Amino acid sequence: MLLSLFLLLIILLLTAAFQVDLEFSLDQGSVRSRIRFGAAGLSFTVPQRLLARVGQLVRRRGLQTPRQIWQGLKLGLRLLDSFVQRVELFDLQAICGTGDPFLSALGCGGLWSVLGPFFAGLGATGRLKSPPQVSVQPEYEQVRLRLYLHCIFRFRLGQIIVNELKRAALPRQARTKG
Repeated sequence: MLLSLFLLLIILLLTAAFQVDLEFSLDQGSVRSRIRFGAAGLSFTVPQRLLARVGQLVRRRGLQTPRQIWQGLKLGLRLLDSFVQRVELFDLQAICGTGDPFLSALGCGGLWSVLGPFFAGLGATGRLKSPPQVSVQPEYEQVRLRLYLHCIFRFRLGQIIVNELKRAALPRQARTKG
């Protein structure tokens, strides 16, 4: 009886759709974030103390060299690819300014050059439920960085496990065929 309840719980955990609601804003050095995690109609907000500790761990990680930054970016994209199975909402508003019109326009163009392929990839895999709302505006006259991100995405633990098993098996298959 106890074993069957345990197996039922495992099956429910592997097949249930989990949802993460992430809200982040940055304006003139003021950072605010909120993460809500939910499943089966229940949700809870991650405590700010825990978010602060995670932020400290990320800052201690050390991304000083271009190689470390590149490896951190690759890890982040791999985790994003594994976890984000369906994007319910994506709202990004950015205002960036360097005080120099040329550099401000260049910075906004650089941000679009990252966002374009990102959304193309999400759209090609059918993960976007609705079109993303993105606004990137240059601030030509003053130094300013303002970001607001609100993203809601869903995932299933069972699907993540299957994807990671496939990812682990593919390199092995390539080695044995060669």
